[in-house]
Amino acid sequence: MQSTVQPTNVTAFPALKPGFHLAPLAVGAPGDGQQVVYVECPDWCSEDHVANFVHFLEDVDHKGDELTVAIPSFWNDKDVAYQLTAALSSDPLSTDLQMQAAHIVMGDSGSVDAYLTPDMAEGVADSLIKMACKLREVARTARLHNQFEVAQAVTA
Repeated sequence: MQSTVQPTNVTAFPALKPGFHLAPLAVGAPGDGQQVVYVECPDWCSEDHVANFVHFLEDVDHKGDELTVAIPSFWNDKDVAYQLTAALSSDPLSTDLQMQAAHIVMGDSGSVDAYLTPDMAEGVADSLIKMACKLREVARTARLHNQFEVAQAVTA
């Protein structure tokens, strides 16, 4: 009977957590010194970690698709007046536990971003739904007011 020799230089690869996959990540500026490594990446992450390289491994973060609401103005028909954005995010190597956890980043294309826990985001979503309903109501009121004003002008 032959005995088999077990290799001593093999390291077991850790299993991935459910909801994660291995994704390539470019570390270092483009050029000869840049390296591609594989990192655990949440399935919701839409970040291209190769095109959007990081200088150091601890700078990697994960971002989901950005949700955007563009708010126009009749004073400027070329650009939006405000752009509200929200995206799922995680900074797995942060020293802040809330930044490590999946959270939502909201911003308005120019000011300081808001960082929300899932509970905070649900509260903001409830407020936005209420605001959207009220906005629809005042739009109807404005439309009715304008129709009345036009009718008054025609009969005068």
